Amino acid sequence: MYGWIFMDGGIGVKYRRIALLSSIVGAVSVTLVGCGDASSNTGNSGSSSAQMEGSTTPKTNSVAGLSLPKYTQKATLTWWAWVPNAQAEVNIFEKYYPNIKVKLVNAGAGATEYQKFSTVVQAGSGIPDVVMLEFDMMPQYISTGSLQNISSYVGNLKGKFSPWTWSQVSSGGGVYGIPEDTGPMGLFYQKSVFEKYHLAVPTTWSQFEQEAMQFHKKDPKQYFSYFSDTDGQWMFGLLWQAGVIPFQGSGNNWKVDIDTPQAVKVFSMWQNLVKDGAVQNISDFTPAWEKNLNNGMYATAIGSAWFDSEALVPYDHNLAQHKWNAALIPQWTPGNVMDGDWGGSVQAVTKASKYPEAAAIFAAFVNASSAELPHDVAPPKDGGGGLFPAATAGFTLAKFKAKNPALDNQPANVDVFEKESSRVNPKFQWSPWSSYVFNELQTEIGNAFAGKETVAQALTKVQEQVVNYARSQGYNVST
Repeated sequence: MYGWIFMDGGIGVKYRRIALLSSIVGAVSVTLVGCGDASSNTGNSGSSSAQMEGSTTPKTNSVAGLSLPKYTQKATLTWWAWVPNAQAEVNIFEKYYPNIKVKLVNAGAGATEYQKFSTVVQAGSGIPDVVMLEFDMMPQYISTGSLQNISSYVGNLKGKFSPWTWSQVSSGGGVYGIPEDTGPMGLFYQKSVFEKYHLAVPTTWSQFEQEAMQFHKKDPKQYFSYFSDTDGQWMFGLLWQAGVIPFQGSGNNWKVDIDTPQAVKVFSMWQNLVKDGAVQNISDFTPAWEKNLNNGMYATAIGSAWFDSEALVPYDHNLAQHKWNAALIPQWTPGNVMDGDWGGSVQAVTKASKYPEAAAIFAAFVNASSAELPHDVAPPKDGGGGLFPAATAGFTLAKFKAKNPALDNQPANVDVFEKESSRVNPKFQWSPWSSYVFNELQTEIGNAFAGKETVAQALTKVQEQVVNYARSQGYNVST
């Protein structure tokens, strides 16, 4: 669903994520040495076979289309999540597992929750059993020992999910969460504008660049698109889609390669378009951006599968006039089809949980069972979660395939985003320092777009600063 930017009383709060991320860097750094006690907690197992001498794999049974461990003991779990209508998920789960009770806590969305989670982990008390995290935060908490390896309970479910999503929850042979939703990227465009100016939907970035320049000459009062240099997560989505692999590694050993020629190429194209006035550099999800979106100032937008529900519906009040559609994202190399992800989340089991097996069962059930998926993909206004699911069984559901009124009744999930999900580069990894990395990238790309340095110089600075920071935190880093 969302780039988890997200929902706070129904109002998008993406821009708040950036302000809070820097405070999380320090908190998580502390937990690197502060979670030793939690790491030693093996928890309780409720499966009879797991308690048998020499047994390593719990016995399983089929529950709502999933092969899950049998669990007979009583357990009470605390779940931190901000998914819309999450209590309905709990209610469905408890019908199948009446012996496992789940207490839902909304500790805030995105960075607000991460700040609280880092605090309770550092304190060693008040830690939930299951916590909702974005993909880019997983390595940060895996590296601190805050999350539980649940591969012995749910490792057999790998085939239920889009392959690249399983990579996002795996590290060093372990599995630390269950993918929930994703944000494969696409091109959103105003069909009304494209028809008026006889524009073709661009299939390559070269074509995108040419059409942007031509369009701006025809209508200098409008922009072909916008670029947000204050949104590090979105910018990394662009790099992901371009085939850039900025981080590789696990545990304490990492390779950092941010300032690649391809990364320079990506940001240089956008910088040129901003310089020439064809694209506006503006912080997304801000009042100024909302005003321009509402007024139809952008012919296109680079967004994710959740962009229609979390950006267009709440911020563009002239959808009927603008007639937005979605299309496959332009490619850098014709024939070399690749996509990236912007947003997406995981239900992770914490190391401190006293019931890791029950927690793993819950995380798997709510994200991939045939009982939960219809709720997960249903729109929030209909009581659902509004997710673009990581579990591929969700792609077969009627509500997933339905025409989207926000996109002029286009069945965009089928036309675009199911295809894009299969094209997301599975080799892309996030680092344990996403908060720091986002802040540095935003600062330096902002300087480059302001003419204070070149894009190449900006990315070199980001590379150097991230390497130095990671080493200062005790990581072995190669370049």
